[in-house]
Amino acid sequence: MAIYMASNYSLNTLGAKLCLEAAGDLVAKAIQPIQNSSQVKLADYGIADGGTSQGLWQQIVATIKKQNNGAFVEVIFNDLPSNDFNALGKNATLLMQGDQNIVVSMVPRSFYEPVCPPNSLDFGFSSTAMHWLSKLPKHLSNHIDVNVSAPVEDKAIFQAQSQIDWSTILLARAKELKSGGQIVTVNLSVDEQGRYVGHNLVDLNLKDILHEIWKQMQIEELIQPEEYVGATSQSYYRTEAEFTACLEDPQSDVYQAGLRLADTRTMLIRCPYRSQYEDDRDAEKFAQGLTQATRSWSEHTLRNALSNRSNQDISEIVNQFYQRFTARIRENPGQFSMDYVQTYLRIYKE
Repeated sequence: MAIYMASNYSLNTLGAKLCLEAAGDLVAKAIQPIQNSSQVKLADYGIADGGTSQGLWQQIVATIKKQNNGAFVEVIFNDLPSNDFNALGKNATLLMQGDQNIVVSMVPRSFYEPVCPPNSLDFGFSSTAMHWLSKLPKHLSNHIDVNVSAPVEDKAIFQAQSQIDWSTILLARAKELKSGGQIVTVNLSVDEQGRYVGHNLVDLNLKDILHEIWKQMQIEELIQPEEYVGATSQSYYRTEAEFTACLEDPQSDVYQAGLRLADTRTMLIRCPYRSQYEDDRDAEKFAQGLTQATRSWSEHTLRNALSNRSNQDISEIVNQFYQRFTARIRENPGQFSMDYVQTYLRIYKE
């Protein structure tokens, strides 16, 4: 399955920006030890178009330059080849701003693979990206998202894949990090209350609404049964315990590779579109904003499910799907939100 974020991703994901900004204190801790170096290598894994993290990276580079007077700074921006690298390139240019001692490299590759040379990385960062699995374990027959509703045996299959994938990601970073190097990750997760992105136990479950609309379109024969099943999301939201287990188990491959857990916390970040609606009561603005935010990360799944159709058919069906979603929000704005639940980790290499 091809995974990509929609064009103008940053403009449509205010919540994701708030989530990565909440990692500021962990980032400050992670880069503080980088002192008196002549060359510094930094990386962002799964950066999309780079807009949401632009301010954070400007702060990181400014701090690194202050701590390492005259150092040459290389920043690696990584995402899949399907990413919008034109938009990312523009944001990379803004970060360099003509500074001859800064260069930004773009690596179009999965973060399941090597992104930096071995033992070269001083600091790595990733936000709202590593919930995407390396492959879809199976198609679901009862829902489009395993994180919401699935038989125990199906969820166990996704969980097993997610743990393999998390170890693969960390082992790749362990090879890239220098001794003493650190990485901060911000990952969609499930908290102890069972909350996850789009499900805050108060408002309607956003993922259930998406499923209801897709299922109704199958009932109306706008999509085929195999297209309904084909929209299974290639994602899994881990618990904090699932994130930290391999970092604390001396027998795990990740621990043996030298990675250690420094800090962890799980936070709920309130939906900025809902907050704005509560201030201005503009239901149409809220419906459009929340739809665009949802579309930015979910559209690729629908398009993949419809891949045997013509481009025109795909666009018509996808547009109708999101029009129905917008209408649902418009009709009942007080019951919609997309709060984020994120687990924050600071990890170092011994």
